[in-house]
Amino acid sequence: MQPLVAGAVWILTAAGCWTDIRALRIPNWLTVGFAAIGLAYHGIAAGWPGLAAALAGGAAGAVLLWFLYRCGGVGAGDVKWFGAFGIWAGADAALELAIYAVLAAGAIGGVLFLLRLPGLRRWGERLPWPWGPHPVRKGSRASFPFMLAVAPGLAWMGLGPSLGI
Repeated sequence: MQPLVAGAVWILTAAGCWTDIRALRIPNWLTVGFAAIGLAYHGIAAGWPGLAAALAGGAAGAVLLWFLYRCGGVGAGDVKWFGAFGIWAGADAALELAIYAVLAAGAIGGVLFLLRLPGLRRWGERLPWPWGPHPVRKGSRASFPFMLAVAPGLAWMGLGPSLGI
């Protein structure tokens, strides 16, 4: 992968994590801005085929997350973030990251479930939780920023073969 593309992916990820963790939202200026710059970059760098590949990557990332959004699993900002990521990194990378992120979210959810068990509840109650109802409380429908799962998913993915590094 070209250094500019890798840098854009890391900046997009860091900015998405920062805003999602702090405010439980990923702003449009971030996702739309990165998407537009990514489309321009790929269009200039590789012409129409590059633009077509970027559009396919954006669609691959956004469509898959759109289904999760419709089920209430992620927010609209996550859908747009994955679209922007797909534009920069490509369809294969967007699909791969979505798989890893969903697995990481499942692992986070499993840990939160375990912290509700009687022997672990005391530790769980000490866990700071700034994103709404605390996950250890009985009957709580706790949520967390999906970017908490995307960042480890990206690290787990290792920016490997699908990103060309």
